[in-house]
Amino acid sequence: MLRFPPRRILVAVDFSDASARALRAAKLLARRCHASLEAVYCEAPLTAELFAYGPYAEDRENLRRTVRNLRLRVTGDLPLHAGYGEPATLIARVARRRGADLVVVGTHGRRGLLRALLGSVAESVIRESPAPVLVVRKNFRPPRRVLAPIAEDRDAARGLLAAGLVARAFKARLDVLHVIEDPIFGTNPERLLSARLRRLPKNVRRDTHPTAEVKLGRPVPTILRATRGRDLMVLLARPKSLLGDMVLGTTAERLARFSPIPVLAIPAAASGGGRE
Repeated sequence: MLRFPPRRILVAVDFSDASARALRAAKLLARRCHASLEAVYCEAPLTAELFAYGPYAEDRENLRRTVRNLRLRVTGDLPLHAGYGEPATLIARVARRRGADLVVVGTHGRRGLLRALLGSVAESVIRESPAPVLVVRKNFRPPRRVLAPIAEDRDAARGLLAAGLVARAFKARLDVLHVIEDPIFGTNPERLLSARLRRLPKNVRRDTHPTAEVKLGRPVPTILRATRGRDLMVLLARPKSLLGDMVLGTTAERLARFSPIPVLAIPAAASGGGRE
């Protein structure tokens, strides 16, 4: 179940500029939502042996030293969880154990071969987190206009409701976008989308003044062009398919990778519910 505004926020930290932006965003949201805030740091093993057998005594001492420096230079009095392992897996585990309603991560915005070699922790967190994940590339500000790309599938209603609840919590306008790659003769996507908006809860429609737009094109570049004039993108993070997504990533992961605005990726299983 989606809980927004969140009550418990978890932010991933290290010593990078991307982490600093994520921490500022998490603190802003915690103040605005009256939520608790905790931090998590992961020391990724450099060898496969550490994955198999765990850190040596020297590595554990290095981790303790890093945690002390993080508390001094980054997190201050925030509760800080730290450990060894795959970063996304540890972040997801801590989020589950602490009952986090929102995970905030920064992204370095890597491109090309460097991103392919190093991967993206943010994209992996989207894949593994039980809670919604806010990916912050630049400085975050409370949104005034929320972009909600939805697909016409069985999860469309839940994705639209989740975006509506988030927009309402921020007192923002809701702009809904449906991208069609291959038009189907005889269908009327504009009418279908308008009908979906009418089925939103009355208070969501009243407070977010939703608009609907249907565009023809490839989903990712079309959605990215639509970010102009919007402050936050809210979308569902669906499970990977077997082949294409193994190479390129899901649509949500690709949008998080390239979007110039923050992306809030909500696990499909958590897209219902909400708080008044």
